[in-house]
Amino acid sequence: MHDLALFVKVGHELADIGRKMARAAFVDGAAFQTKSDGSPVTEVDQAIEKAMRKVISDRFPEHGILGEEYGNSDLDSEFVWVIDPIDGTKSFATGLPTFGCLISLCHNNVPVIGIVELPVAEQRCVGVVGQPTTFNGKPVHCRPRTSLSECVMSLSGPEFYKETAPRPGFERLWPQSEWNVYGGGCVAYASLARGFVDICLEGSNLSPFDFCAYVPVIEGAGGRITDWHGEALSLRAGPDTRARGVLASGDPGVHEQALRIIAE
Repeated sequence: MHDLALFVKVGHELADIGRKMARAAFVDGAAFQTKSDGSPVTEVDQAIEKAMRKVISDRFPEHGILGEEYGNSDLDSEFVWVIDPIDGTKSFATGLPTFGCLISLCHNNVPVIGIVELPVAEQRCVGVVGQPTTFNGKPVHCRPRTSLSECVMSLSGPEFYKETAPRPGFERLWPQSEWNVYGGGCVAYASLARGFVDICLEGSNLSPFDFCAYVPVIEGAGGRITDWHGEALSLRAGPDTRARGVLASGDPGVHEQALRIIAE
């Protein structure tokens, strides 16, 4: 698949940009504005994505780019970079450290590299197809579980469970776990890959830049990640495609249990 090692190296360069810029802005504090869809955005989101796009365009002019703040270009390319410069802008803008930078490279729409960069903690989870996931350079693995009652589950706020990822599925699943945490965002997916969290459940209306980076990270750590219908997550047809909820589990057997409960 061309030079995968080179692509990973550039992925680290992009994550370094995100770490430096987001960490500095977090310390200083950043004002936010509300976009037309009701979500917040800061100047830092835009500056980070712009800097990342320049690196990609300079190094790989034939590659496509999909980003949260500046739309898309050449999505029909064989390789497409998917960028969320600050995942968890609400946390970032309110001084909470539960945010990160998500970077992914898709090959023919399938995520093959995923990076979850956590700037404040200076932690980085990297997944590459066919390789074990690493956390700060060391291999990590999800932990096995036999039932939902043993699991620690990370959930979004209740307002996210509606539309294509209906609230009834959320209401049925969350009481099944041993205990739950809320609002962990991308930090929770890194913790799942490390074996500290067992399930991550996200609500509806998610775009590829919200989830593509997680696919190689979770799968490379031995877990499974799909939409609420058990379908694989990918770049798909374009930026307007929305995931029907996201479910990630450290144990594939537990994942099947969770899918059955959601679908009841």
